[in-house]
Amino acid sequence: MAEVTQTAEQSLEHKLNKIESSYSIRKRAHEKGVCVESDLTKEDIGNHAWVLDDACARMAWVAAHELLRSQEKDRLLRIENTHLNAFAQGEGDSLQAIAEVIFKNAERCAIRVQLFRGAPEHKASPDSLIAEYNLQGLWYDLGDVVAKTEEIVAARKEQVVTTKSQPLSPKEQAVEDKKRRIFEGACEVIGREGYAATTIRKVAKAAGLPISTMYQYIESKEDLLFMITSGCMEEIFDYMYEEMSTDHPPVQKLEEAVSAYMKYISKNRRYINLVYRETRALSRHNREKVFDIERKFTQLWEAIIIEGNKEGVFDAPKSRLAANMVYFFCNVWSLRYWSVQDYTEEEVKEYLMRFIRQGLN
Repeated sequence: MAEVTQTAEQSLEHKLNKIESSYSIRKRAHEKGVCVESDLTKEDIGNHAWVLDDACARMAWVAAHELLRSQEKDRLLRIENTHLNAFAQGEGDSLQAIAEVIFKNAERCAIRVQLFRGAPEHKASPDSLIAEYNLQGLWYDLGDVVAKTEEIVAARKEQVVTTKSQPLSPKEQAVEDKKRRIFEGACEVIGREGYAATTIRKVAKAAGLPISTMYQYIESKEDLLFMITSGCMEEIFDYMYEEMSTDHPPVQKLEEAVSAYMKYISKNRRYINLVYRETRALSRHNREKVFDIERKFTQLWEAIIIEGNKEGVFDAPKSRLAANMVYFFCNVWSLRYWSVQDYTEEEVKEYLMRFIRQGLN
């Protein structure tokens, strides 16, 4: 654990040093909290607003991080909301970012970072204020998050192993076979005709089962759609649990997760596309049940990102937002297959990982 902590600190220091060298950042204590300063040496700073915006954003991140690191040893802040007030571009070659905690309790924290621009060694004043960042978030303990995720993954893997090691009885196997036939029949009919035009009779015909048998497993047409959506999500979970290793570093875990999901998509693309197209037809109650499954799935991505943040290999303070985006980006292999089908799965995965890594850093 000590080696992991040391590696995380070294990685984070490397990232901070990279940012600091880009903008010649200097740090010092301040009566309000922490102050970081930078000399804006770029020649086009006055003509290109994005340069100033980039410098301000990076300095705000460094100032907020330094402030928290000086006060907290065992916790990190998961940023839930960031608000920027931009007042003016200002003038001068020196930039100051002053960070202070404006609210903190056992669960939440809010930080204000004010940016001032002026001549070298200028003193911050209302006249030189050019922007203000307000960051709000929840405290979390990385150990708790990772441990919980490892517990879930281990339990799921054990469940899969137990299921595979205990063969079904002939009666149980017959039931599973019928459920699978109903599942595939429903996918065929809904995929071909749409949910509105689907009937249980049509699905029964596609599944090769009598209507009476169908009603032993479902009560309404909506049950068919819910069977497809929930079944797909559960199968995706199984793919993820089998491919991911809790012992690997965050970047490798992320690659394993992306690889597992893309493998599932390659085998079940038509089911996933159907789910995205028809989920709106579910009742509110069943939609919420599907969303609950999706939230748990997204939490797996978020746990990887949180761990990467702690080790300094990712820079994604809004970890839940980042997790949702990474999850959705993977669906390009499904939802945009018509446009990217001339590429191999490996090529798509390689480019996808490149985009994700850059986005998380």
